[in-house]
Amino acid sequence: QPLLDIDSLATVVMPGVDISNLNETTPQYRALEWLAYKDPRALTIDDNATELLERFSLVTFYYSFGGDSFPNLATWSRWLTISSHCDWFGLYCDEDGRVTTSLNSEGELVGPIPSEIGHLQQLEYLDLAYNKFSGPIPSEIGHLQQLKHLHLQNNKLSGPIPSEIGHLQQLNDLDLGLNTFSGPIPSEIGHLQQLESLGLYGSNLSGPIPSEIGQLQQLEILGLGGNKFSGPIPSEIGHLQQLEGLGLGGNKLSGPIPSEIGHLQQLEHLRLSSNMFSGPIPSEIGHLQQLERLGLQGNELSGPIPSEIGQLQQLESLGLGENKLSGPIPSEILHLQQLYYLGLGGNMFSGPIPSEIGNLQQLSWLSLGSNKLSGPIPSEIGHLQQLRSLELGKNELSGPIPSEIGHLQQLTTLELQNNIRLTGTVPVE
Repeated sequence: QPLLDIDSLATVVMPGVDISNLNETTPQYRALEWLAYKDPRALTIDDNATELLERFSLVTFYYSFGGDSFPNLATWSRWLTISSHCDWFGLYCDEDGRVTTSLNSEGELVGPIPSEIGHLQQLEYLDLAYNKFSGPIPSEIGHLQQLKHLHLQNNKLSGPIPSEIGHLQQLNDLDLGLNTFSGPIPSEIGHLQQLESLGLYGSNLSGPIPSEIGQLQQLEILGLGGNKFSGPIPSEIGHLQQLEGLGLGGNKLSGPIPSEIGHLQQLEHLRLSSNMFSGPIPSEIGHLQQLERLGLQGNELSGPIPSEIGQLQQLESLGLGENKLSGPIPSEILHLQQLYYLGLGGNMFSGPIPSEIGNLQQLSWLSLGSNKLSGPIPSEIGHLQQLRSLELGKNELSGPIPSEIGHLQQLTTLELQNNIRLTGTVPVE
């Protein structure tokens, strides 16, 4: 005998759905059957309807994600038991028995995310990252208006990011990276004004970066790299004055780097590499005095390196390679004594290598190749005792190869080729 009448149960947990049209192999029908015939908790329609609805949603997840195929995995070993679903693996509830947290399952979960996710309306933390989910994010995700953390990264999710994501106005942390979405970032993202971290990296997104992103004024981390975004960086990016990390590398962004970038004075990491930015490096970059890593390589930037870059005294990594930058290496760069990486290769820099290069005693990698640098290699290069890679090839350098290069005992890569006026031999000591 059924514990519950399945038709009456359906009116509570699936209102408006004619279950006679529901395929008996669907996760939803199987969840109805389990509640009606097998649930050892034996809830009735007169019991807490909210508990019944949440239990139905979770049993639907169990069948959607293949729990019955892998009943011995830790994820599922404590599901579909006599206990409250608050005791099932990876779930946590509030004092009223409402599910507030659902944790990930270490790559075990497959299939689409069922729309029934929208029934867990007290959910605050949902982590389904690093699994094999496919298909779209259901629009019902927008019902989870208590959600503070949503992690769906590193799955196989596809389709557009639903505009309903903008309903999640309590969100602090949203990570949808490393999926295969399509289309743009919905403008409704601008509604998430509590957001502190937004990760949409490596997810096949396209179109412009919406200006509404400038409304996220609590944002500390913005990761949009590795997509197909095009057009300019919106000037509204300058409103994000709490930002500590900005990753836009590996897109198709173009136009100038906006001067408003200089407003981001908390920024520690800025990566704009591998795009199509053009024009000069804005002098306002010198305002970013907390910056530790600056990656502008692989663009079409032109003109000289602004002297203001010498104000970035916390800088550890400076990548300007593979652009169209020109002029001398500014002496101000040689004051950045925290640098361990300096990449200026593949530009049109000219003039001598300044002897002050020897001041950068933390350097591990120095790339000056494929420019128009001339004159001798300064002997002070021998002061760079941490140096592992020295790339000076394809320039117009002249004179003897300094014996001091032989003092670089950490050196594993040395490129001096195509400097036809260099003389002498590479020291071997």
